[in-house]
Amino acid sequence: MLKVLFAISLVGMLACGTGESGSGATGSTSDTPPVSARAPSGDDVEVVEVEEVAILEGEQAEAEAAEISSCLRLVGSADYEEALPVCLEAASIDADNAEVKAALAKAEAETAKEAAAGAAADAAGDALGGLGN
Repeated sequence: MLKVLFAISLVGMLACGTGESGSGATGSTSDTPPVSARAPSGDDVEVVEVEEVAILEGEQAEAEAAEISSCLRLVGSADYEEALPVCLEAASIDADNAEVKAALAKAEAETAKEAAAGAAADAAGDALGGLGN
C-alpha cells in the first residue's frame, strides 16, 4: 500500500514540475496553464450539458420502463391492491400501451371486487353479531 501511495505522489510531483526554464530551475514557468486547470470554453460547457441531459433522459426512460414492468408483474401475480397505484403511474407514462391499459383495468376491477367482498363480509359479520344480543 505504501508503494502505491509513493508512486501516486511521485507521478503527481512529476506531472506538476516537469517544465524547465531557461535558468535551469525546476518547475513550470510557462504562461499557459496546464490543460486540467483551464477554464472550459463555451463549446465544452455545451457538450457537457448535452451529455448530462442524455444521461438523465436515459435514466428516466429506464425508470419508466421499470414502472411499466412492475405494473405488469404485479397484475400477473394477482397482487392487485399493490398493482393499482403502480399501474396508474405506468398509464400516465405510456397512455397508449395496450398491455398497461389492460393491466390497469384488471387491477381496478379486481380491487373493486375485493373491496366489495370485504364490505359484504363486514356487513354479514355485523348482522350476525346483532342476532346474538
